[in-house]
Amino acid sequence: MRRPIATIAALFAVTFLSLPAQASVFISPRLGAPDPGPGPGERLVVSFDAPNVAGFTWDGVPNSRIGSLAGVAAAPAGVTGRFGFVSTGAGQPRIATLRTPALRSISFYWGSVDAHNRVAVLDGAGRTLMTLDGNQLGPANGSWTASLTNRRVGFHAGPGVSIGGLRFIARGTAFEFDSIAALGVPEPASWALMIAGFGLTGLAARRQSRALSRAAAR
Repeated sequence: MRRPIATIAALFAVTFLSLPAQASVFISPRLGAPDPGPGPGERLVVSFDAPNVAGFTWDGVPNSRIGSLAGVAAAPAGVTGRFGFVSTGAGQPRIATLRTPALRSISFYWGSVDAHNRVAVLDGAGRTLMTLDGNQLGPANGSWTASLTNRRVGFHAGPGVSIGGLRFIARGTAFEFDSIAALGVPEPASWALMIAGFGLTGLAARRQSRALSRAAAR
């Protein structure tokens, strides 16, 4: 069994890359295993040890396994449960696309980063907002255990944009990943309730202020 993953506030403070009005990349400042867990506000949505959270579906379902197999896939450092992967090994899919509800952010634990690994961030219509490959994360030498090649990486939606999915692409032996976590976009009804709540709070504060003024004038 994989150890429980805790959400750690303010974990992803480092912005690595950005594309104006599209998306930005954030990486955990803590290197390597164990996986530091979801970013602020995110919850686990795909674990490979349990069914996906509703609304998170695959096109080209990735493989999953427990443990490493040379020439096929390496378990991300610190992961003892199942993990997902796309692989150029015989009979393995090379691309898998995770479709999601509208999101403000999404992150995943990226194992044994290789130069040939590539992830594309999609919008709700399936258009590519940005891509990130292993070369942009560090040595990208495919080490199964090194800190710099086992990282939690995530993406924030830019202004006026929401994230609608991730596409995992293996152009070499394998692209391994686990523990995908996400933060959704508030529903219009939620925004309305928040705005109404702010309005009621302001009204109550004004009434209290008037009452105090009248009491002071007596």
